[in-house]
Amino acid sequence: MKYIFDLVIIGGGHAGVEAALVGKRAGLNTALITLDKTKTGRMSCNPAIGGIGKSHLAKEIDALGGYMAEATDLAGIQFKTLNKKKGPAVQATRAQTDKMLYEKAIQKKIKREKIEIFADEIKDFSVKKAAIEKAISEKNEYEAKAFVLTTGTFLNGSILIGHTKQEGGRIDEKKSSGLEKFFEKQKLKLGRLKTGTPPRLSSKTIDYSLLEKQPGDETEVYMSFLGTKNKHPKQTSCHITQTNENTHKIIEQNIKKSAMYSGLISGVGPRYCPSIEDKIVRFAEKKQHQIFVEPEGLESDWVYPNGISTSLPKEVQEEYIRSIKGFEEAKILQYGYAVEYDYIDPRNLHKTLATKKNPNLFLAGQINGTTGYEEAGAQGMVAGINASLYVKNEEPWVPQRQNSYMGVLVDDLTRLGVSEPYRMFTSRAEHRLLLRQDNADERMYETAKKLNIISKEREDIFLNKQSEKKKIKKMLKETKIMVAGTKKSAEDLCKRNDFTEEEVKKITKQKGKTFTEVYFDIKYSGYIKKQQRELNKMKNLEEYSLGLVFDYREVVGLSGELQEKLNKEKPKNLFEASHIEGITPAALNVLSIHLKKIDAIRAV
Repeated sequence: MKYIFDLVIIGGGHAGVEAALVGKRAGLNTALITLDKTKTGRMSCNPAIGGIGKSHLAKEIDALGGYMAEATDLAGIQFKTLNKKKGPAVQATRAQTDKMLYEKAIQKKIKREKIEIFADEIKDFSVKKAAIEKAISEKNEYEAKAFVLTTGTFLNGSILIGHTKQEGGRIDEKKSSGLEKFFEKQKLKLGRLKTGTPPRLSSKTIDYSLLEKQPGDETEVYMSFLGTKNKHPKQTSCHITQTNENTHKIIEQNIKKSAMYSGLISGVGPRYCPSIEDKIVRFAEKKQHQIFVEPEGLESDWVYPNGISTSLPKEVQEEYIRSIKGFEEAKILQYGYAVEYDYIDPRNLHKTLATKKNPNLFLAGQINGTTGYEEAGAQGMVAGINASLYVKNEEPWVPQRQNSYMGVLVDDLTRLGVSEPYRMFTSRAEHRLLLRQDNADERMYETAKKLNIISKEREDIFLNKQSEKKKIKKMLKETKIMVAGTKKSAEDLCKRNDFTEEEVKKITKQKGKTFTEVYFDIKYSGYIKKQQRELNKMKNLEEYSLGLVFDYREVVGLSGELQEKLNKEKPKNLFEASHIEGITPAALNVLSIHLKKIDAIRAV
């Protein structure tokens, strides 16, 4: 059977969903092809959205009209603000979600938007003059003007437990195969990565009286800028327990039985989310490791013990689980396992996430070497937007690292590539005080408006918020308070360390999230202005073209390592050069001097 669309999305995970939805919002006839329609939007690992750096991405997706944050508010069963005691730049929202409610919300949205969805497996693409013409399965052909590929961990995926290995992208789900041959023909470099998951436990068999209770925030917390209290389902608590010396002893004695340490796995795993085997080996001095005991849903018996992902044999998992406080009688509903899968070196991509070989083929999600729902959704948004612009024959959109975490993500991937599954942290953003999670709507509004991908409801809420912020700022300026015999404005109090946000709220009789945002804008205004000046300096670097530098070995004062990196990357200007790993202000100065010498020689 032959089908014709404007845009075809392959893969129904978090990247595929956002790409399909943005294509539909752009007015395109959009199709979504996935192996199993019933599992569209599935949370295959921990059912949680947000966290450090990750909530910034979720809120940027939201600001561009995406659905991840809205689905989280409909499915979130516990909300917390992380890093409360730190500054607003590194504060983050995290939501434990009911995975079935989340999946249901996503599928309802797909249906509501009338996106045609197919249960099928794409095996190959037909190519004409570098452009993709059709996506081909065993029985069908899908013709389109642009394609977004989001295969997650399913591309040549393998499930590993102990010394056993079976094909699959998730437990009891088949792998996607055939496309690796297409990538080989296109000479797109493939790599191998791995991720893992812990055993799932029955909540009925856990002794919660022995665990530390971890309730959510009492104050109202939302993931979406459209969030309201009545959208949340019933709220619940998570819990904490720890491994112990006996747990570690069991794992140490059986370490060679792990797929990780038996030589069965060749792929590199995530350094920042190691398996329990890795923790025992790498941090041998530690006597215990924390485990977050997280429910997978309000009506579900399944519990996710976050922190003990494993590929040890089933019998060893049984033994070490029951050595943990509160888990003595725990029943394992699903054993932990490792997943090994193929990914494409993201340096094969433009910053639009289009492949350099095929201008109308865009890649998003774990296929690009990332890990995490939020990273996948953000890439799906970037790829979906640019695929839509390609169909419309309009200029592409490239998010910039100075104004979004999406920009940081895309720039890091396409410029540096990955040596392990990439995840987002606030530390990756140089201008993080400008890129707070609370101002994502402000940062992304002009882009969303220009691309015409946000609803009238969302725009109205944003404009009303901006109007409210203006009123609050005016009030703070005009409100005078006597402090130590001197009349001060409430605005001045926001800047002072001896007045807290709560104290200023009490004095001015204010409340709500909008006031908090204004308070931080004022409190950190000096730092924000400083970062803005630094950013302007960086932008000026774009004026310094490096096009006349043919060989950086000729640049006196640069280390051999930097010369090699610059020759490899071939930056267009000093701005691009500044983002190459290892480039210091001193190195930029050396390059600037070299450019002036070239100009002087040319002028003679």
